[in-house]
Amino acid sequence: MSVRCALLAATLLGLAGCAQQPIAEHEAAQIAEPAQQPTPAQSRAGDAAIFAMAQLGSPYKYGGTSPAGFDCSGLVRYSYGLVGVTLPRDTREQRKVTRLLEPDEEYVAGDLLFFHFGRKGALHVGVWVGNGEFVHAPSSGGKVRVERFDAPHWQKRFIEARRVETAT
Repeated sequence: MSVRCALLAATLLGLAGCAQQPIAEHEAAQIAEPAQQPTPAQSRAGDAAIFAMAQLGSPYKYGGTSPAGFDCSGLVRYSYGLVGVTLPRDTREQRKVTRLLEPDEEYVAGDLLFFHFGRKGALHVGVWVGNGEFVHAPSSGGKVRVERFDAPHWQKRFIEARRVETAT
């Protein structure tokens, strides 16, 4: 199910639970329909975020690109690959082929968050899933998991957010 469909279903369920009187079908469609339709790239990005979330619990493996084991860029590449978007294998290259988000731009599911680690300029990447959270493959010994983006650990290492806009 696409993110748009999930949001639409949640909105309709919420409207049904709160309504005093039944809402006419055409009124519900008007209320639940988002003001702006997602672009095909945004729909794919949202689906990629769902596929990344489906990997929760997969083990970390340096150089890993499959559910048998992922590193951070492998998880991103795998998730986007499932929606037909080919991204480079390396975190630095993924950063190069994506669009930098302006500080005031709102993140959407599937946006990539880049972090700096270590003295040698190591990069880490995670996939924004919404509600202040992102999914990523952490370091050795860890498993794919969800983290709060506003946690001090991540905030002090955050570099930038970028959007995948390629149609390939």
